[in-house]
Amino acid sequence: MEPAAALFAALYAALECGEQHQRTALLLAPDAPFIRFIEVGYALRACLEDRRQHEYLLQRLRPHAGVIVGTLPPGLLPHSMLPRSPALPQFRPLEQISDAEVRDWLVQDAGMVYGELQQDELARYFAAIAPLLAPGGLMVDLGSGLGKVVMTAALSLPFQRCVGVELLAYRHQLALQRCQQLLALNRQQLQRLPQPLQRDQPLLLPGGASATLAHLLDLPQRLAFIEADMFTVDVRAATLVFLYSTCFGALMPALAHKLASELQPGALVSTTTYPLSHPAFRILHHYPAGTLAWTAVNLYQRYGEWDGSAPPATSYEPDAAEWEARMRAELAAR
Repeated sequence: MEPAAALFAALYAALECGEQHQRTALLLAPDAPFIRFIEVGYALRACLEDRRQHEYLLQRLRPHAGVIVGTLPPGLLPHSMLPRSPALPQFRPLEQISDAEVRDWLVQDAGMVYGELQQDELARYFAAIAPLLAPGGLMVDLGSGLGKVVMTAALSLPFQRCVGVELLAYRHQLALQRCQQLLALNRQQLQRLPQPLQRDQPLLLPGGASATLAHLLDLPQRLAFIEADMFTVDVRAATLVFLYSTCFGALMPALAHKLASELQPGALVSTTTYPLSHPAFRILHHYPAGTLAWTAVNLYQRYGEWDGSAPPATSYEPDAAEWEARMRAELAAR
C-alpha cells in the first residue's frame, strides 16, 4: 500500500463505530435546557406504563403519526435519553398538556435519534459528488452528531473548511474528543511519511481530487464543531450543506425555507430519505436506496430567483390505519 493510502486508511478507521456510542440521559433539573421536553416525555411515558391509559395514549398520538419515527416514539423506548428519575413535582399529567406541545415533543424526539452512514457509504457519497465541487469552499453538516461526516469530508475532499453543528451537548463533546483523537493520529501518521515534508508536495485524495500535503498539515484549521441549534446557525457561506435527514421528516419544510433564505445560488444541499421540496432548489441527482447508502440520497442546487414566500406544505403522513394497527400491536405486546 502506498504511504498516502495507508495514512488515509488509518485515519478513516479511527472514525468508525460512532453509532455504538452510549447515549447520555438528559439532565433532570428545573433549569435544564430540555426540561419542557422531559416533562412531556414523562407524561407520555406514564401513559405507556399504565395499560389502562393505552387507549388515551393512542388517541393523543394518532393526529401526529406523521412526525413519529417508527411506530412508538423512540423517546419512550428503554434506550431513550429520558431520565429514569421520579418526575419533578411541577410536572403536568398528559391531560394538561396541549396537542401542540405533544407535536413539538415528537418533532424534537425524532431529531434526537442517532444514526450515521457507514464508511463505505460515505466513500461512495463523496466520490459521487466530488465532480460537482470546486476546490475550497465550506461544507456544513447540520445535525453532525459525533462528527464522522465532517471529519470524513475534511479528509476526502479539498474543502477549505468543514463545520459540524450539533444541538446535544454530549454529542458535541464526543465529536470534539473524536476530532482531537483524529488530529493526534494524523500527526503521528505524517511523521511516518518520508521526510522532509513539503506543503506543496502533491497528494491524491481518496475522493479522486488532487491536493497538496497542506491538506493534511492544515487539518486542525480546516475542522470546526459548533454546539448550537441548526436553525440559528448562519450558513450563507456554505457551498455544501449535508443533512442526514432520515429522522428530520417533520423539520424538512422549515429546513428548506432556512436554506433557501440563506444559501447563495450554486450552493449544494444533500438530504437522506426525505426530499427538499422548495422552488429555490433543483434536484441534480437522486440516488435510490441501496446505491450510495442504505437509504435514498438526494443532491440539490440552490438556483434562480425566489420571492421569499413559503412553498406549499409537504405531507409525510403515513397510512393512518396501518400506523394504528402497528401501534395497537406494540401496545398489546407490552
